[in-house]
Amino acid sequence: MKRFGLAIQIVIGLFLGILVGAIFYGNPEVASYLQPIGNIFIRLIKMIVVPTVISTLIVGVAGVGDFKKLGKIGGKTILYFEIITTIAIIVGLVAANLFQPGVGVDMTNLTKTDIHQYVKAAEATQSHSFVDTFVNIVPNNVFEAIVKGDMLAIIFFSVLFGLGLLQLEKRASLYFVSSRVWRTPCSGS
Repeated sequence: MKRFGLAIQIVIGLFLGILVGAIFYGNPEVASYLQPIGNIFIRLIKMIVVPTVISTLIVGVAGVGDFKKLGKIGGKTILYFEIITTIAIIVGLVAANLFQPGVGVDMTNLTKTDIHQYVKAAEATQSHSFVDTFVNIVPNNVFEAIVKGDMLAIIFFSVLFGLGLLQLEKRASLYFVSSRVWRTPCSGS
């Protein structure tokens, strides 16, 4: 039997998910059976994100070789991020003005809920200044940042750790990464 590639498997899973969702939409009995599967899937994704980000950044930064290349790659990455973000903002604004979501919705028919908790969260978020955000990028404890899932602090630590490995001799940094991070013996040593 022919084995499908990962991209084909993802597309098949996507269509099966849409099909199951369309067939059993609004059926609480089926939803109660499928909910644990969905929760496990989301937990598995969340479980793998932090280790993947850490290992990718450390090995990627350390593997670049020198600071000049790293600076060029970093500059291109920031430029790419800014361009893509600008395009996303423009597309969002054009789509919102073109389709005008929410126009014609009778607000009196909507259910009223207590939004007190959302107001508190918004006020807490607004109290942070740019300087606070910048300072909070540096973690007090990297393990605490990992447990909390504070991605900016994790990224900062990983890049800094990769820069530290970049300062070592090439062979020493490869040995460190392979023996400590991946727990496999370094070939040729």
